[in-house]
Amino acid sequence: MIFRRRGKSGEVKRHKPKCSFCGKGQGELGVRLVAGSGVFICSECISVANEMLWGHNPPAPASS
Repeated sequence: MIFRRRGKSGEVKRHKPKCSFCGKGQGELGVRLVAGSGVFICSECISVANEMLWGHNPPAPASS
C-alpha cells in the first residue's frame, strides 16, 4: 500500500505508511498498521497501550 501526500511546493510525494508513534513501517517483521485520520498505529503500539490501560499498573490518582 502506498499513500500520496502533497508537499509544501505542491508536488505529490509517495510514501509507505509508518506508525505515528514508533515509526515502524508496514510489513516490518509482522507489523500491521491501523489507519486513523491522517495517522497510523502499529499492532505493537496497540498492545503497549492496552497494557497501560488494562495491565497490572493501577491508574494514577486524579489530582484535584
